[in-house]
Amino acid sequence: LDFLRSRCEAILPLFKQKLAHITQAAGLDPNKVATWQGKDIMLTFDVPYTSLTVAPLKSKARCIEKAENEYEGDVSRIIDIVRASIVVENENQLIAVAKALEDAKVVRLKNRFKEPPFTGYSDALYNIEIEGIICEVQLHISAIVAHKEENHKYYVYFRSFFAGNFGACKARIDMLEKCVDPDADLQQMLAKILTSE
Repeated sequence: LDFLRSRCEAILPLFKQKLAHITQAAGLDPNKVATWQGKDIMLTFDVPYTSLTVAPLKSKARCIEKAENEYEGDVSRIIDIVRASIVVENENQLIAVAKALEDAKVVRLKNRFKEPPFTGYSDALYNIEIEGIICEVQLHISAIVAHKEENHKYYVYFRSFFAGNFGACKARIDMLEKCVDPDADLQQMLAKILTSE
């Protein structure tokens, strides 16, 4: 993991440069603060999103957690240690960025506009290769990002809740369904929750 993260650190300047070029090719100012209805869209309490926001490398602890939950401990399968967000205001800008991304070495595209995850949040995830490292580029629409913060705490909780193998995930979903089943026995349900993974 340390070696992988050091390689990621080494390509970070090139990643930033490529994405700045892509953002500019789409007619956007990479440093412009992203807004919705006249208000800055905040990444953190005191830092706003910009048209291009390159995140710090995914932390070592989060890499380990992700590898354990999703890849049976295989850190080499993590493809978002190097990541960034591009925020656009409208469909025309979205299409322009998508077109500019065609010049990058795209190895995977997850169109979550077409099929949003359980949180309902929509975006497009591009994985691009730079010097043998797979990086993630999230393409967002400002109106959707503005509402993301309200749901992010649920995503963080449920991200690990639904992680793991299919059987464990199905058991957790079944358990949640019992929570809304008026015929479920409360004592049995609590006992099951307390003994689940």
